[in-house]
Amino acid sequence: MPLSQAIILGIVQGLTEFLPVSSSGHLVLANYYLGWGDSLPLYVDIATNTGTLLAVLVALRQDVWRALSGFFAGLRSAQARRQEGWALAVLVMLGSIPTALIGLGLRSVFEGLNAPLPVSLALIVTGFVLWFTPKQGPKDTARKLSKVDAIIGGIAQGLAVIPGISRSGITIATMLWRGSSADLAPRFSFLMYLVVSTGVAFLGIGEFREAELKLAPLIGMTVASFITGYIALLWLFAILRRGQFRWFAPYLWFIATITLLRVFLT
Repeated sequence: MPLSQAIILGIVQGLTEFLPVSSSGHLVLANYYLGWGDSLPLYVDIATNTGTLLAVLVALRQDVWRALSGFFAGLRSAQARRQEGWALAVLVMLGSIPTALIGLGLRSVFEGLNAPLPVSLALIVTGFVLWFTPKQGPKDTARKLSKVDAIIGGIAQGLAVIPGISRSGITIATMLWRGSSADLAPRFSFLMYLVVSTGVAFLGIGEFREAELKLAPLIGMTVASFITGYIALLWLFAILRRGQFRWFAPYLWFIATITLLRVFLT
């Protein structure tokens, strides 16, 4: 893969991973419109996700530390298990379980959907999810979330392995429907993303060996997705605070429509 192509894919991933528009879907469409083929190999998802994973670690470093320190403190102290850090860590891990089960169990099925037609249909679905999402909920701390909230959020994130279903969009929307505040919903969503993405990165090491890629494209994808992902992450929090989450829906419907027209007319 040329370095220029790797950087473009990294930029697309970084901008769309955290904005509710489906990074996997946009990677497929970028490949399609730029004439690089109808589908992407799995190692591209893994490499670009590594960059966005690092972006979350940097942007949410305080939440990551709160969850990690709270979890280990809770293993030693009953009092610590009543604190926010313990609740956040436990709920994130609980929510990550259904995501992992869905992703691993149906991985081969979802890989077959990396094509413009199914991606466009999934983008339309994502648009409807965003359009009807509430702006705010009363649950502003992890201790106010229930285990059921976390599990449902994890199931939603698992469904986002379908290219075109936005992981951030459907997960944040689900948490908002479950009563999360506009600040807690994305933080909880991205902490679950950290857990799952770390697992995917380890499981995907073999993909890099089989692909025999050069080092420069891998670094290019990772760096590009990290920089643009960090910017997009900060932008998303501002969008949610202003209650403008739903306004990504018309964009998704537009890009899906023109793609469907191209698919059927060519």
